[in-house]
Amino acid sequence: MSETEELAHPLDGFALNVRGVKCFDEEGSGVFRFAPITFIIGKNNSGKSSVLDVLQECIQAQGQMFKGPLSRVGATPYIEVERRPDANLLKRAFPADRSSGNIPGRTDWSYAVEKILPFSFVWVFNQTRGSFVKQNEDTNNKRLVSDAVNKLANSIPFPFTDLWTVRILAERDVQPEARDRNRNLSSTGGGLTNLVRAFINSEDLPRHLVEVDFLRDLNEIYLGDSEFSEIICQENEDSGEWEIFLRDDSKGDIRLSQSGSSLRTVFLVLAFLRLYPKVQDTGQASNLVFCLEEPENNLHPALLRRLIDFLAREREDRGFSLVITTHSPICIDLATKRDDATILHVRGEEGRTVCENVLDYAGQSSILEDLDVRGSDILQANGIIWVEGPSDRVYINKWIEVVSEGNLREGAHYTFMFYGGKVLNHFDALPPEELPKKIAMLAVNRNIAVVMDSDRRPKPWRTKAGKPRRPQMQLNATKREIIRQVEEQGGYAWVTAGKEIENYIPNDIWDQIAGRSLTIEDEYEDVPAIPALSKLTSNKVDLAHKAEGLIGPSAIISRLDLKACLEKLCGHIRNWNGMN
Repeated sequence: MSETEELAHPLDGFALNVRGVKCFDEEGSGVFRFAPITFIIGKNNSGKSSVLDVLQECIQAQGQMFKGPLSRVGATPYIEVERRPDANLLKRAFPADRSSGNIPGRTDWSYAVEKILPFSFVWVFNQTRGSFVKQNEDTNNKRLVSDAVNKLANSIPFPFTDLWTVRILAERDVQPEARDRNRNLSSTGGGLTNLVRAFINSEDLPRHLVEVDFLRDLNEIYLGDSEFSEIICQENEDSGEWEIFLRDDSKGDIRLSQSGSSLRTVFLVLAFLRLYPKVQDTGQASNLVFCLEEPENNLHPALLRRLIDFLAREREDRGFSLVITTHSPICIDLATKRDDATILHVRGEEGRTVCENVLDYAGQSSILEDLDVRGSDILQANGIIWVEGPSDRVYINKWIEVVSEGNLREGAHYTFMFYGGKVLNHFDALPPEELPKKIAMLAVNRNIAVVMDSDRRPKPWRTKAGKPRRPQMQLNATKREIIRQVEEQGGYAWVTAGKEIENYIPNDIWDQIAGRSLTIEDEYEDVPAIPALSKLTSNKVDLAHKAEGLIGPSAIISRLDLKACLEKLCGHIRNWNGMN
């Protein structure tokens, strides 16, 4: 990326791996990157705030980075930056008019164009921002001569140079304040009242930023809920403290300090966007990294959506990076619908804290529309059992209840999601090179099990339209790829031993439902299509509910591979919930 090429946002063009800082051990956080809008999710105390701590330290630290509480005991803190070299910067290290004796090629630059410019490299920055290029078998520089590696190490500056950041903490408030010539604004809201007072009453500051611009933004975010006609800051004669009031023509003047915390959150966000840059030497908005922790705290869902939409528009207009930590399904679902957002999942893995980009802005989230599920459902569930349809859920739920003796329950320990036959058909139609990328979306949540009908048929058969078909005993490419990816992620892929899930139900149960003895030849019979059963129910779900009440331990023990598969599935569910 050239120096003159405009970045999409200040954190564009590189990925990070953080080592030896707070919760990130010397193995590192794993490589992750930031989008124009980055939503950081994870359980409580997973390390979401540590990502913001790293950003803040890299941008703001004077002198040595990661000292004191940020450093990890017994570890050496440093960060790895993965990126492609900048052509203009690279030319300074590899001039086009010079040929160094130890660098092959006609000129240093011709060597760089061939061996360096097309590839990504990893720069390691220590606490004093000194850098070297990482060398191991996994990096591109293994093909470079040593002189080129040394020149490359000095060709890229620290990526956070010239950036500035603001951060709003999850615990925040706005209270009356005494007049203060210091016009600072803290991450928790301290100084906000004094700052608004200064803009309204001091001749050296433009009052229209509060009385016009700030008010307009506030009403835009609260559209449909409230409409404010004026922002006022008044002094209490007894205490000498100033307080912010909002004038609502239908309710009168409202004290900001006694209003809902949602209004104070919005006020603080707007103050950092509109007012703070005017009183601090912050630099350009296009160099800003705006960090907001848990915006959903005490915000109504509709208000939260409007706030995020407002911030997204401001980000697009000004070019800053927006980084948000959240537990909110609303934020997660908004992220999956935007082409400028990524979700960064911070989680524990084998005693470590790791970061991973999921459902990102590379366009992969379109599969969620095919699956008809929300990103928040996938990412926030303890574990997911993907099944083709609702009838599968009925059977598997009952079997889990029986095998676990009621100790494993849907909603508490696992969640069902439906992929639907049409989605597998969609996958079947994809070019082979696209198949792994699309199927990977099923495994966004690593706690996953997928149950699939084998659809095996040992004899010639006909479609519902009467078209003849050959015997079918091999799994297709889509199902084989699903099995590979799910097992690679540590999940469980269960392919039915018979044609489909109904073939696990013992024949005597179907006999009871039909009220007579049925002829079911083998495990490849199309059970729901048997006339004596199909005439009793309107669909497969109704049939499943009729069978459900007749299922007990004896219906599981000796039926194909059902018992073994259920034991594996229940073992995975217990692992998802830390019950083993």
